[in-house]
Amino acid sequence: MTDDVIYDRGYRRYDGPRLGVSGARRAVIRDGIRRVLGLRRKARRKILPWSLLAIAAASAVVFVGLHFASSQIGIEDTSLLPRYGELFDFFSWVGILFIALAAPTLLIPDRTQGVLAVYFSRPLTVGAYLQGKLAAFLGVTSLIYLLPQLALHIGLAFLSDDGFLPYLGSNLDVLWKVPLVTAGYLALHGSLVTAVSAVVGRTGVAAAIFLGILTAGGSIASRIGLLDVPFARWVTLLALDQHPRIVRDRVFDITTADYPAVQAGFGMWTSVAVIAVVAVVGTWWVYRRYRKLA
Repeated sequence: MTDDVIYDRGYRRYDGPRLGVSGARRAVIRDGIRRVLGLRRKARRKILPWSLLAIAAASAVVFVGLHFASSQIGIEDTSLLPRYGELFDFFSWVGILFIALAAPTLLIPDRTQGVLAVYFSRPLTVGAYLQGKLAAFLGVTSLIYLLPQLALHIGLAFLSDDGFLPYLGSNLDVLWKVPLVTAGYLALHGSLVTAVSAVVGRTGVAAAIFLGILTAGGSIASRIGLLDVPFARWVTLLALDQHPRIVRDRVFDITTADYPAVQAGFGMWTSVAVIAVVAVVGTWWVYRRYRKLA
């Protein structure tokens, strides 16, 4: 039988600054951004997010190219050419795919890897943890909507016959229209995918369920809405993906499609109400879920 031996590992107490809840929240935000973009991770983790960002940016280049080509062949009526509202429609599914990647990547690994107990130890609370995740989600996903619009705006300003600065000055409404429409997309899609990610244990499955709700669920709701039954009109509201698009069309005064809710007689403010309800219910559901896990 051998005697016990105690080794001195040179342990020292942490004597650095104690940043409290705000410091822990900032750490969650930084980690979330790196995780979604694949920074400091294997190369295969970077392929999908950066490819989607590149595709979204390329869509703006295509639109600017159309305007440039029209000026070269002498088309004077540029109102027929696609602009800000149509750009949202052009790359919207790229944004949805990016959102389907981002939210499960932010939420699911922490649960499946059993590190929530570490996160929720003091000083980080459940609320601060979710706030950090939300800030990381919005900070990254908003790029895929705002950067192409910014590239288009600058490109159109350079091509304008009135000059760069006069074009910017005469199109100041873009500064509120683009962020407003972006907020509608992120509020509905983000709330829906985070609610799914809060209960599903695999990132790929969560993304597939989210996309299925938008595509198959929306198609079923649209078909039921065409039936000649009393409740059919209200079922059209369950085609959730149409609501940020209806808001976009109204804000930019364009028509990109004949949406089921519009056919049923609902207007933009009904779509705004649906987006708000989905956002509130999704936020409540995720917070309730993580309070139980804490």
